[in-house]
Amino acid sequence: MVATLNWLTILAAEAHGIPGSDWRAKVAVPVGVLVFFGSVYLLVRSNLGTRRGYLVMATSWFGFMIIYSLFWAFGAPGTPPATGPQTLPGQELDAYEDTWRAFAGDSLIAEDPDYAVAKTYPEGFSDSPEEAGLPAGFTGTADTGADDIQTFFSDEEGPMQKPPVGPQWGEVDRKYAQARNGRPILAVTYQQTWQVGQLPQGEQLAEGESPPLTPDGENVEGNRSNVAPEGTEIGDIVEDGETYTAFGYFDAGSPMFPSLVVFGIIVLLFALHAVLLAADERRERREREALAGEAAAAQQRTPEPAGRR
Repeated sequence: MVATLNWLTILAAEAHGIPGSDWRAKVAVPVGVLVFFGSVYLLVRSNLGTRRGYLVMATSWFGFMIIYSLFWAFGAPGTPPATGPQTLPGQELDAYEDTWRAFAGDSLIAEDPDYAVAKTYPEGFSDSPEEAGLPAGFTGTADTGADDIQTFFSDEEGPMQKPPVGPQWGEVDRKYAQARNGRPILAVTYQQTWQVGQLPQGEQLAEGESPPLTPDGENVEGNRSNVAPEGTEIGDIVEDGETYTAFGYFDAGSPMFPSLVVFGIIVLLFALHAVLLAADERRERREREALAGEAAAAQQRTPEPAGRR
């Protein structure tokens, strides 16, 4: 017993936990189901029988899960909504989470009538969320959107072979609009910034000399025509540098949907087992009444003893 407790203590103290490939992780759920459900079922079965014991336990369990899944979906005091399952089997982890969908002004998304305002940019866009009819506290969500849009259009490992936005570009303008379907639209303009450039081959910095800055850290031209003016700092916007305006719309997602699906499944299972339990009780009642009737009929057919005539 002491050895087992020491073993469990060591496992609990491991910061990295038990990997999913470990045999203990693989048997944890089956053993848990066997211990917790199996022990209760054996107890109920010993009093009600195999079929009735299962129906009673399953109906009770799914009835409890209805209340639990309601908390998952709709929340409760101190519990926010959509805290249950986040995805359905086979889906990505963020399938129903809110997210920004980045798109270009000449993409198929811009051809959609709901987002066609992107093709009229800058017309139809406003300088603030309030002017575009968006909530006043939308600025924080827009900050996340601007970062996500830049990541999408600057990621070389993404869907574009030649991203139009450099990873070090800076945001120089942001405008807001509202799609026809009510979703917020963000238009963000990015521009090149000054970064540390590479000196021509064979050239070295003099002692105390600061490294030259060029747009996006490009190689320094031999005549230093692309070197930043004195006083420029890393990350400053290149005033005459390249720019690119990208768009994105905010998809609020449906984080409550998986919980609602689970709630619907549990309600169906509860109703099914409740009906089966009621049918089993009616069957038992009919059998009991039939046995009582047969016993009464047998008693009537039994002749009285001769001494009582």
